[in-house]
Amino acid sequence: MIKRIKNIFLADNAKAIIFKNFFWLFAGNVGSRFFKAAIIIYAARRLGVDGYGIFSYAVGLAGFFVFIKNIGIDAVLTREVAKDPEKQHKYLSTAFWIEIILLVITFLLIIFIAPFFSGVKGAAILLPFVALALIFDDLRDLFIAFFRGKEKMELEALVMVAANISLAIFGFIVLFFLPTPKLFAMSTAAASLLGLIAAAFLIKPFMKGILRNFTKDMVSPMLKSAFPIAIGGFAGVFLFNVDIVMLGWWRDANEIGFYSAAQKIVGMLAIFSGFISVVTFPNLSRFAHSDSQQKIKKLAETSLKIIFIIALPLVIGGVILKSSLIGFIFGASYLPAANAFAILLFSILAIHPLPIYSNILFAFDKQAKLIKYAVIASVCNVALNFILIPKYGIEGAAATTLVSFFVYIFLIRRSMKHIYDFNFLGLLKVAISALLMGFLAYILNIVGIHIIINIVISGASYFSLLYLIKEPIMKEIFSFFHFNTNN
Repeated sequence: MIKRIKNIFLADNAKAIIFKNFFWLFAGNVGSRFFKAAIIIYAARRLGVDGYGIFSYAVGLAGFFVFIKNIGIDAVLTREVAKDPEKQHKYLSTAFWIEIILLVITFLLIIFIAPFFSGVKGAAILLPFVALALIFDDLRDLFIAFFRGKEKMELEALVMVAANISLAIFGFIVLFFLPTPKLFAMSTAAASLLGLIAAAFLIKPFMKGILRNFTKDMVSPMLKSAFPIAIGGFAGVFLFNVDIVMLGWWRDANEIGFYSAAQKIVGMLAIFSGFISVVTFPNLSRFAHSDSQQKIKKLAETSLKIIFIIALPLVIGGVILKSSLIGFIFGASYLPAANAFAILLFSILAIHPLPIYSNILFAFDKQAKLIKYAVIASVCNVALNFILIPKYGIEGAAATTLVSFFVYIFLIRRSMKHIYDFNFLGLLKVAISALLMGFLAYILNIVGIHIIINIVISGASYFSLLYLIKEPIMKEIFSFFHFNTNN
């Protein structure tokens, strides 16, 4: 057993490194996100639908103005550190000062421009604290991007745990004694600051000579490489935040609260694909740099299959248990969010594979292809929001998001065929197993089995079926636990 554990965490091969990084990401992020999710759920209950709607609107409105800071420097830093470790100090210093300038511009936009677009009373006063939280989080994420480039996900795990436990502690104290949107926004800013301090402490050895290592000649190539990501990030703002902002034009804080609750659960369920994309990106960058075509194809296909094995039961089970999930997590007052939640769940099928496709394009420096697709999807989103939100409210916003994501992934998938024609289909056994799991979840729900017990039984039955019918991808998953140093 000890030898096997050493092989898993110490073996110097791609599979072992990916598993080690995934382990730390999963342990750190899932554990820490549990605290974050718990405090957000508690906030939704303590603030009430209206108060939570105001807070969510302020966050969404601020997010609408962060396109400047979402220029993609983090991804460039990860890629370049993975490809060329000898220049890591120069890349870190240059990226840091670029980021500082962008964050100053972002802060000024949120403070002075964003309030003019606010459609919900009481949201504008929260913006300074939300802006501070975003700035602290962004600097923390820059340091995390450096850790990812060095494949030190255990450091990322420590930072995320510190940040989210701080949020849970500060948030709980505020919500328990004085549950107001303003004080909760202040507590999130304080927690974000502590997360940044933790990241700064861990990255301190690499920050020596932060002024001396700034390399002016790197600025232009980094910005040029990041520019397509900036455009894509700007479009992503529409896909993720414009629904909230536009809901505020026609609907009240109550509906925004319902919609934010639905979005929050879907966002939690989409975490897994993010883990897969993060741990595979450094290897994809190296394989692309060394022109290892077959390795890229195998890694991408395996990642996509694993992602769909997770995505399908989440969608099917979530739709069947929509009301029970909403009621259990947020309380009966949030049940009107159930239909929007069910619609948004289907977007997981588009969201889950998206990071893998984006990483491949970025590894090959082909990210410019994402620009026009993101713009098309964003225009589609805004246009459909104008049509559907006034009439259908949060269900219309959810349908718009769903259509926009599938337009985006369809265009990217079509473009990917010119680089690699990935074969990640052949998931008939997975689909059948997910449907059978869904039927079981439906029966258990009808007879009144508690939602948590239902999820545990249904999930166990799904993976047991996959194992019994010998689904090939399960061998890949289990193979991570059978490393040898020759792999």
